[in-house]
Amino acid sequence: MVFILLLLSACDRPAEIGSSADWALSLSEPQIEWRGGVLGVSTGIALTPSAAILEALDHGVAVSVVVATRVHPWHGALAATDQTRNHRFEIRYLPLIEHHQLTELKTGQTDTYPRLSMLLRALSERRWLDTHLTRDQANTDEWQVQVRVDIDRERLPAPMQLSAWRDERWRSGQDWLTWRVGPDHHAP
Repeated sequence: MVFILLLLSACDRPAEIGSSADWALSLSEPQIEWRGGVLGVSTGIALTPSAAILEALDHGVAVSVVVATRVHPWHGALAATDQTRNHRFEIRYLPLIEHHQLTELKTGQTDTYPRLSMLLRALSERRWLDTHLTRDQANTDEWQVQVRVDIDRERLPAPMQLSAWRDERWRSGQDWLTWRVGPDHHAP
């Protein structure tokens, strides 16, 4: 197995210098807020696609952006019970009608845009993402709420996955953003 990975590494062309700087993926002003007794993260997704992502879209590959929310009791560094929720947004190019399509996979809502810039603007609009943490839970214990955004490389076609895992042009590199919620830390 190690030999195969070394062989693939040697055959792969090196990434161009500065290639990870030509794209960006981040959350736009994330905030936690309560809706109907459930805590969620209100945020938009700011995406400037890399050349590799644009090429994949042009070749019919659907690219998924995943916003992961993670909730667990605040017990220091170790999270014994981790509740992770993934909110996925799929972007695809429809070459026959020359439009771009954005689908929120959790709800199935699909919108089509004549320009990629319009799709990216729609993706950046604020939306509330459920964490499944209830107000009752927050009133009895302290919780750590985290959120992070990245490209979902596992949903790429199998031949692309290995190179996408190694290529910085397919990673946001964003760390988890963290809030502390509990009886003494009143969330908005």
